[in-house]
Amino acid sequence: MNGEREFLSSAFNAADAEGALIAALDSQSGMLDLLNKLPVMSRVVAADGRVLWQSRSLETLLQPRSERGCCESLGLRHSDAECPSVQAIRTGRRQKRQRWLGRYYVSMENFPLAGLFGEDVVSMEVFHDVTTEKKLEAALARQQSLLETINRAMIKINHNLESAQRELEEKNWSLEQANRQLRSLDQMKDEFISIVSHELKAPLTSIKGSVELIRTCEHDKLSTTGHDLLSVCQRNINRLHRLVQDLLDIARIESGRLSLEFSTFNASDVVEECLQSERALADKKEVFLENAIPENLEITADRERFIQVIVNLVNNAVKFTDHGAVTVEAFGEPGSVTVHVRDTGIGIGAEEQTRIFDKFAQVGCDLNRNSGGTGLGLSIVRGIIREHGGEIHVASEPGHGSCFTLTLPQPPGRLRDGEAGPLD
Repeated sequence: MNGEREFLSSAFNAADAEGALIAALDSQSGMLDLLNKLPVMSRVVAADGRVLWQSRSLETLLQPRSERGCCESLGLRHSDAECPSVQAIRTGRRQKRQRWLGRYYVSMENFPLAGLFGEDVVSMEVFHDVTTEKKLEAALARQQSLLETINRAMIKINHNLESAQRELEEKNWSLEQANRQLRSLDQMKDEFISIVSHELKAPLTSIKGSVELIRTCEHDKLSTTGHDLLSVCQRNINRLHRLVQDLLDIARIESGRLSLEFSTFNASDVVEECLQSERALADKKEVFLENAIPENLEITADRERFIQVIVNLVNNAVKFTDHGAVTVEAFGEPGSVTVHVRDTGIGIGAEEQTRIFDKFAQVGCDLNRNSGGTGLGLSIVRGIIREHGGEIHVASEPGHGSCFTLTLPQPPGRLRDGEAGPLD
């Protein structure tokens, strides 16, 4: 009786087990008929391994019942001692195993039962289709294997990243060291330029004054050759004087020591003064200089530095223009003044525009060198404009001239770390 209860509890759910047991135990035929009606795959095996009966649902897995032994019908080759059905009968205990049967993976349980088919004890085998569960287990195992592979790869990648991080930190440290050395060298260079410029300024001023004195006082005593030599000397002294002055201005701008004295002046009058200083060079190159600034426009700025900016921009425009025109325009807006210096010269390429305001940068190097350029002028111009709190930029295209546009706030202010504000 206990074997029957254990088997039926496995074959039915808990709610139906008691009623099924009462109905099944009335007779052997009633039990087998009930099992045939249920979707439970089962069979009865004798102590010698013969299959005495199997349910119709089991035939989806196995061939119709034959005289072959229970293990052989499953494709197994066991001795009697190893056969689970025989072991269940001999020991009186349930046996359990799993196996692939064709397209299905089944879990097989063996229950010892007494009094069926005229046998003292038989084994009732119940088959459960666990193919889906087994496939899920296999899929989970594959996923687990894949995750382990990914985890190993991630560990390796992490190790490589850590190595790369260490290498990057070492390189960053080396770069920081190199940057510190470069900053130190740059500071030494600036100090050297400042010192040399100051040391050169005094003797140059003395030499320049002496040459002018000789040309003035000894004019009648000099031969034509002497006059020519003094003219050459004076031109080169003026060139050196401008270079020294440019170096001093750069040093003042970079150290924040550029002093500004603000005043309000007529923009048209000051620009006309600037154009007159460049008139000789413009006439020589057949370049027309035009002052297109409204006569009533006034600007508040450092007058001398504003003249330096305009003269520099006009001089550059004339140097790179042949048989054309240079025009200076300006207009006022609430809170600012905008000035344009346009030319019809050779223009500036896009790549050169990105570095045109850098120190010692030169556009059309060969032409600029021949024209006596130092590559400091535009850098000084930008520094002066920024000291006023303004900004400057260029728009140009090779062969179509250039336009330098500077904007000055009114009242002026100084630009510090990208911020501008009015000066008190």
